[in-house]
Amino acid sequence: MGATHLEVHMAAPNPDIPLLAALPSKDRAQILSYLKQRSFEPGQIVVREGDQALNLFIVISGRARVERDGVVTAPNIGPGDFFGELALIEEHGRTATVVAEEHLSCYIVPAWEFRALLKEYPQMAVPLLFALIARIHASEHVPD
Repeated sequence: MGATHLEVHMAAPNPDIPLLAALPSKDRAQILSYLKQRSFEPGQIVVREGDQALNLFIVISGRARVERDGVVTAPNIGPGDFFGELALIEEHGRTATVVAEEHLSCYIVPAWEFRALLKEYPQMAVPLLFALIARIHASEHVPD
């Protein structure tokens, strides 16, 4: 697949993001006001397994699939979901490839900003932990 032009927009405040839901609305709006938004076309690779992790992605609209070694490993990611946190927390390469299934729009949180937000707003760790636990459970209970 050839290089694709990515649209970049400034984000508008959106209260429907579980990762930020525990924050006061004023803080949530301030954070979202400086995040950028990127759009990806169906079939476009958003992140590639093994690549350096630079950003956390929060899905605004659309759906994406998660693959490891070319095999779909998790349910589709949709609005309100996020990905890319493991590589940022552990400071290693991407653990999976994420591919847009349909037109996908995401907020982009740079690594340094993600770490700063977790320090300033430790309550963000709770929905992050719940999402990680849900992913572990889903991977353990894959239907045959």
